[in-house]
Amino acid sequence: MGDLTLLRPLWLLALIPWLIWWWQARRRPPLFAPVLARYLRAPEQATPPWRPLAALLMILALSGPALPGAAPPQAAPPLDIWLLDLSRSMLATDLSPDRATRARLLLQAQLDQPQARRIALILFAADAYLVQPPSEDREALRRLLPDLRPDVMPIAGSAPERAVQLALARFADQAPARLLLVTDAITAPQRDAIRASWPCRGLSLLRCQAPRLDIVLLSGDGPVRLAGEPGRPRLPAPDRAAIAALAEETGGRLITDPQTLTLTSAGPLSAPPQQGWRELGPFLLLLLLPFALLARRGQLWLLLAALLPLGVPHADDAHGLLFYQEGHYRAAAEAFDDPLWRGNAWYRAGEYQRAVTAYGMSQSVTAHYNRGNALARLGRLDEAIAAYLVALALDPAHTDARFNLALLQRRQQQQAHSAATAPSDQPEPATAKGAPPLSAPPVILLKERLRKLAERAAPPPKGEPW
Repeated sequence: MGDLTLLRPLWLLALIPWLIWWWQARRRPPLFAPVLARYLRAPEQATPPWRPLAALLMILALSGPALPGAAPPQAAPPLDIWLLDLSRSMLATDLSPDRATRARLLLQAQLDQPQARRIALILFAADAYLVQPPSEDREALRRLLPDLRPDVMPIAGSAPERAVQLALARFADQAPARLLLVTDAITAPQRDAIRASWPCRGLSLLRCQAPRLDIVLLSGDGPVRLAGEPGRPRLPAPDRAAIAALAEETGGRLITDPQTLTLTSAGPLSAPPQQGWRELGPFLLLLLLPFALLARRGQLWLLLAALLPLGVPHADDAHGLLFYQEGHYRAAAEAFDDPLWRGNAWYRAGEYQRAVTAYGMSQSVTAHYNRGNALARLGRLDEAIAAYLVALALDPAHTDARFNLALLQRRQQQQAHSAATAPSDQPEPATAKGAPPLSAPPVILLKERLRKLAERAAPPPKGEPW
């Protein structure tokens, strides 16, 4: 018992009045002779002998006796939400070689920093699309960066306010978070729309848990004309002062020198580990139940009901869902009994092989579809195609499975065509065995994926994190 501790030791001060009460109850001189006491004093006036013991148990329970237990789950790493502008204006060459390339190099430099963070990626032009959900898997983002060009966007335009609104709608409850908006301009109506959608601004930022908005402005100081479009009017220079004011109102800053940008500006990276405790006070309170029944006559039969086994609902899935919503995906995976949710948690944690194992324990359509996504992440294309085919056999109307299946089959056709046209004296092109793992869906078909997202009228189901 050397590890026993008290979480609330000040409650032991209540033992002082308890001792006084107990001593007075024992030492109180009788007012009548014992032979007359039972006739002259009502029985309920006497202090039952069990009351001091019940009060002692209550005081000890409130003091919080506890033994060392499992440490509580650590807070999820801070979240960076990257909002990348892929409008046509990002092809301007006032920054060498062009603004879009400079943005990709900037994000690549951020990925090379060693800090532990979760990163989400939203691309926007005329509309905004979540391309990478929050994850610590930086390799997936590195493979995605070369494809981030304006020509992959399904609809031309520029709507940074749509990207901010999407980020707030999906991740507003995940703190600490930082929105990193990489763009070349924000017009006055767009700034007003961002202000209107922001949860709190100015001094109220100190009282709320809203994320902060850092803005990276990639543009020159003067008007510029896009290469290859001599007849189009010049792009105006952005209003840097107004954009800086917007960043300040939303708790962030305007970044014109990318060298000053770091991944460490959204909050503490980690907290010191905390000791977990298994409190024994509730078990002491259970000992008070018989005394509570003794306080009323005729209620002793309830003791028999208390001894009957009760069907207690299993709370592991509820605990797992709580961990999942807070971003503790590994703790959620350990807590979930449901194999589908356990697989979702492992997928979000980047443990794709464990996700495949968990999904394999369920025979639902969603489990087969999600298993295909996890297998595609691992680069096992043949197995992913087989999983999608099983999902389609169970539900021929599953459009996402059909879409991902078409993507992987097209990728295999491209690999086969490259292998057939390669000279025999050259090394074989990388196959699924030697190639790096693919994103789900593969990054080589990012344009088709964004077109699919643009066709969707509603976001994907909340239970499927991709």
